[in-house]
Amino acid sequence: MNYELCIKSREVLDDIRSGAWLEAELHPELDRHRRHEMADICEKDNVERVWRVLGVAIAEIRLALQKILSPQCRVSLANDLERPESWQFSFLFPLPSSSVSYIREKIHEYLVAAVMADRTAVIIPPGAKIWQERASDAIASLRNLASVSHPHLSGVVRPLWPL
Repeated sequence: MNYELCIKSREVLDDIRSGAWLEAELHPELDRHRRHEMADICEKDNVERVWRVLGVAIAEIRLALQKILSPQCRVSLANDLERPESWQFSFLFPLPSSSVSYIREKIHEYLVAAVMADRTAVIIPPGAKIWQERASDAIASLRNLASVSHPHLSGVVRPLWPL
């Protein structure tokens, strides 16, 4: 039996738009053009870079999850490969609902933070640090799912010997 987790690209793009607008508002010292470029992150011509960064971020998430859960985790794209409507993560073993929620939130957080870190590094370099830290924390959480720091996920990976 497969257990599926779905991340909708529309929801990710909405959070990216919100974060970019807020970032532009938090830096009134910037000239109007830079603030406008930040706020219009998901508009025509700007969104191409967003999709490329999302593609790289999904590949990183896939590697992080497969390293721990391999070969029991699969990722598939819904519809268009370059602009999918959603990303489906399938787990070939049961996961508690709290673990699925945790994984979903960390994936979503990483996708948003990775795009925002990329964009702010170019347009608002002082604002990039917080987004880079958020992205690093989110991907580290995914890489360390079965670590002691997340005991509620300790059942995700079977131990190599009986305890």
